[in-house]
Amino acid sequence: MMPMLPRSFLLMALTITLVACQPTAVRRADLPSEMDAQTLYLQGEFRSAAQAWLELAKANRGDRARYQVRAAEAYREEGDDQAMRALLDGIDRRKLPPDDLMRMDLLQAELALAQGDAAGALALLAVPDGRLPEDRAPRLYELRARAHAQQKQVLEAIADRVSLDRLLADGPDKAANAAEIRALVGTLPEDELRLRLRQADRNDPLYTWLLAGARAQAEARGNGGSYASDIAATRPLEAQAPAIVLNDVERATYGRVAVLLPNGGSLAAAARAVREGIFAAYFADPNPRPALRVYDSGNTVEETMAAYQQALDDGAERVLGPISREAVTALFQSDVTRVPTLALNYADAPALPPPGSLQFALLPEEEAASAADRMIQRGLRRALVLVPRDEVGQRAAAAFGERLRAQGGVVAGQTEYDPSAADQSNEIRKLTGIEQSQARLQFLRGMLGADLKMDPTPRADVDAIFLFARNAQARVLLPQLKSLEATRFPILATSAIYGGSNSSDDVDLDGVEFSEVPWLLGATNERSIPSRSDLVALKTASGPAARLFAFGMDAYRLLPHLEWLERNPGRPVIGATGALSADPNGRIRREPGWARYTGASPRPVD
Repeated sequence: MMPMLPRSFLLMALTITLVACQPTAVRRADLPSEMDAQTLYLQGEFRSAAQAWLELAKANRGDRARYQVRAAEAYREEGDDQAMRALLDGIDRRKLPPDDLMRMDLLQAELALAQGDAAGALALLAVPDGRLPEDRAPRLYELRARAHAQQKQVLEAIADRVSLDRLLADGPDKAANAAEIRALVGTLPEDELRLRLRQADRNDPLYTWLLAGARAQAEARGNGGSYASDIAATRPLEAQAPAIVLNDVERATYGRVAVLLPNGGSLAAAARAVREGIFAAYFADPNPRPALRVYDSGNTVEETMAAYQQALDDGAERVLGPISREAVTALFQSDVTRVPTLALNYADAPALPPPGSLQFALLPEEEAASAADRMIQRGLRRALVLVPRDEVGQRAAAAFGERLRAQGGVVAGQTEYDPSAADQSNEIRKLTGIEQSQARLQFLRGMLGADLKMDPTPRADVDAIFLFARNAQARVLLPQLKSLEATRFPILATSAIYGGSNSSDDVDLDGVEFSEVPWLLGATNERSIPSRSDLVALKTASGPAARLFAFGMDAYRLLPHLEWLERNPGRPVIGATGALSADPNGRIRREPGWARYTGASPRPVD
């Protein structure tokens, strides 16, 4: 049972009431006065106070019920629930004024809770918040929270304790109540907590508590506080119908769209590719087009928030952006997101977009998790992992490994390589088991005294290799993998391996299968998506920036359909970057296309 608030709340309430209720009638000299009973109560002599109230009840037929309630409150403070219950059972409720009736209901609700009757307690505590006397509110909220908790109504219990928190002064009582709130929030399943966080009003004190609870869950998972790394633990999409054409689903109409992207700073080049992709999709849009206005979001959170507010002041009905993770996090933790917004990055955990808004990003972790899905689909369950010794490589390895293990797969070995070094043979030998094979051969030669002829072979308990490498790194790694016979295993990689243009230097990559933006492979048949041949004049539509260009096209194309995507989580639509769908956390999930290097060029594969 959750701890009760101190009985001092009742003491305070009783004092306030009695000061205003002094008797005016002439009384017997041997009869205690209300002031006498009150004094005994305040001195902590609760049993004597109860007796004084009962004597007053016997002598004052008209106020008998009221005095009996006071006596019951004194017995409560004494801890004599039996006497309190016996007294309450004999009170005629019809003779109580509203204030004393509430006092009696609070006492009976506490008795009901002690007997495990939470439903009965809640029936007695069903008082609209607007009608709560100020001196009774703390105790009522505390009792109601305990009753809801008994009935496993966690959200209701949290709401009552948050209301109680606003009424308590700083001190032990407030700290104890805060601990109860944190404990209750901690019992919420992660998915439900995120959903409630999305739905909560940013100005509601409840939002602050839910946000703190979600952050605690994120830290407990050790995911670095970013929803990007949370992708690793997300279950793969279930088998579903093929992606549908966006123009075949419900779309909203609006007149003004604001695009928030930086003109300078470290994200300027990426923002330019995204911006040109947005405008390419805009001019190819067969539907009535809104007015599009680009705002410089600057390079700080403060500048971005100011640009967002300016866009709203200018009448923007939808917003694309911002693009920095810090700005997206700040935006979704604020109360300014008043129009549907598609953020162009994922917020740090536990910030979530409010209803009507979504977040969209291109992340290597997402592709790494898709590589794990791909392996499982192909029946490849035991994988070796080869990634660079840097932050991105570590995140990709974590996402791949967690998704693979979630589906019954096993990471049989993992090695990090130095992306600046040319010779990676030692790392590859360790990873593939060649080093152990060579050691066994040397041992046998020494033991038998014979010059045994045997080629070292890779370990046999592996089905595939997951490789995370950029194009230049892959050109160094693949020949070494081949020389050590590691290419006998299927190799799956992410889009980082493709440089964006065909080159004879990629011949060593033949056979590697990798995830890729379908638009770059010419594998999209959506008429509203401009083909690459239509955009040859734009430098950002080819080369390394092309994926961000495609991302910008998808961002513009998704904007009219945010409501439909949110109402239909998991229903994919055709995008330039892959099959796109919303998840319950307000995040656009992306299933990329797949290609295989053949003759130094990528070829789409099913």
